[in-house]
Amino acid sequence: MIKFFHTGNLSPAKKASVYSGFGLLILSTFLAGSVVLNIFELESFAVLGHSGVRTLAGLAVVGCLLAAIGFFDE
Repeated sequence: MIKFFHTGNLSPAKKASVYSGFGLLILSTFLAGSVVLNIFELESFAVLGHSGVRTLAGLAVVGCLLAAIGFFDE
């Protein structure tokens, strides 16, 4: 079996952090691509007066941070 993330020796909490981080990163990439392909409008991601670009970038950053926290001490 192919190991994609090498999470075999991580605790369940760290595995959840890694998988949710990668999930958020994939979600933000999908949403950014759908904005480029004009499936969604960028203004639909505007939250609390912040632009849609900032929201999509925030999703990607949170995803990277969660994955990094999950792989800490690995």
